[in-house]
Parts: sequence; C-alpha cells; structure tokens
Amino acid sequence: MSTHQNHTDEEYEDTVMKLEDLDLEDKESEAGTRYESIQRCVANLLHACQCRDANCPPLTCHKMKRVVNHTWICKKRKDGTCPVCKQLVALCCYHAKECSMDICSVPFCKDIR
Repeated sequence: MSTHQNHTDEEYEDTVMKLEDLDLEDKESEAGTRYESIQRCVANLLHACQCRDANCPPLTCHKMKRVVNHTWICKKRKDGTCPVCKQLVALCCYHAKECSMDICSVPFCKDIR
C-alpha cells in the first residue's frame, strides 16, 4: 500500500501544487507568454515522467511527480471535479498533440493521441 493512499482528498487539495506553480521561470518579471509557460510545464512534465532519480535536483521534478501520483489515485478525477487533475490532463493534452514517441511515459498520452 502506497503512503499516498493514507491521505484524504482534502489534504491533496491543500498540498498539491497548481501546475502554474511548476513553471518557476520568470515568476517575478512576468516575462514570457502563456504559450512559453505551457511549453515549460510540458517539458517539466516529460522530465518528471521519465526521471527515476528520487533526489533529482530541480524542484519542479519532485512537484510534478507528486501531481502525477495524485492524479493516479484521485477519486474525483473520473467525474472531473478535481482541479489539479483537470489541469494535469490539460497539460497532457498539450504534450500529446506533439508527441511522436511509440512508448510515452506521460499519463494519458497514448489515449489522447
């Protein structure tokens, strides 16, 4: 049994970061476009899904791994009421539009394509 399964949905809503928080570049300067921000988040998602290093230095890697793990166990995902899951699925859609990998580790990529 995973330690994450001991948490309630409310705890996850309080602790899981919004996906926009996973784009740590240019937070204070407002530089960059929404498209660039989404592309950075997609790159962070792809990295986190491929990364097997538990001590990976980028903070975004650990945060994105938590979001992905949350999405797999969230009971609200299927009925579309979890905002974190909705954001991750949307990010996976952005990724899937351009993904050409035969085997992809990004959640839902194969199903979206």
